[in-house]
Amino acid sequence: MAATLAAGTIPVARAAAAAGGSLLPVRGTRLWVDDSGPRDAPVLLYVHGGPGIGALDFERYMKPVLAGKLRLVSVDQRGVLRSDPIAAGTRVTVDDLIADFEAVRSALAIPRWQLLGHSFGGMVALRYALAHPDRVTRLILECPSIDLASSFRWLCAAAAQALNGRDVAAALEANRLANPATPFDDRFIAAMDRTLAALGPRRQDLYVSAPQNRDIFTRLAATAGLPDARWAQGAVPGKALLAQPSTRQPMLSSIAAWKGPLLLVRGDGDHVTSPQELHAVEQAGGKVVTIPAAGHFVHVEQPAALADLITRAPAERR
Repeated sequence: MAATLAAGTIPVARAAAAAGGSLLPVRGTRLWVDDSGPRDAPVLLYVHGGPGIGALDFERYMKPVLAGKLRLVSVDQRGVLRSDPIAAGTRVTVDDLIADFEAVRSALAIPRWQLLGHSFGGMVALRYALAHPDRVTRLILECPSIDLASSFRWLCAAAAQALNGRDVAAALEANRLANPATPFDDRFIAAMDRTLAALGPRRQDLYVSAPQNRDIFTRLAATAGLPDARWAQGAVPGKALLAQPSTRQPMLSSIAAWKGPLLLVRGDGDHVTSPQELHAVEQAGGKVVTIPAAGHFVHVEQPAALADLITRAPAERR
């Protein structure tokens, strides 16, 4: 959700087409898969967030700093960006995404891989790891929304502070949404979208640390060579995923069920990963690392620091 909102102002792109990757037939559709790096290196699967934002930003900023160190596999999820679009009203679940990733792994003949899940992709990556523990060597979560209720309420609390004194009614609504007593349902999602929209251009400040990075997706689009329709099509699977009750199931207690290496990386200016999620990761024996001068997109604002953490040998769980 957070990444989709941050990308909502992308303009028409007129530059050369994005390089690398190809369409892979997967379970009745075609997914855009970028598979780069040494064939004999450890494999890292990047699971993007949104839901519905795509993997292009991660590829753009992280491939240069990971070059030669890892085999990096990134996928535009079902219906998103460079993957084939899906029709409005199509049902998409997190289980569909998990099955898609497993089909990609099989098609690429990868026995086991590390997973890095960003934002909403953190929850997807965790659920994949729990469904296929024998296929995952390490779980890395970057500013994750592991438990959507906790994460979205924490984001609304930050929005309330940003709106305070600027739009009193919207600030009060954001405070209402941040309250754990407010039901986390379809009406919550719709109200959250309206409330964040009240921030206008300041909405981007919820996701980046440095003011000059407010237009990261505008800059990305300006060089990607993809038409408006491509950027917009992720809204269809994004809305479909958030409409599923199974997407909104509580996940805090599930973190301890993953027994392999676990690393959570967050920017010191991130407003998405909640204290409850950080506490659950620490209680489960995972490691939490905070990166200075970064917001929600550590891989954009501090790619070298994230690459260093990714390429270190994973620590054992306590």
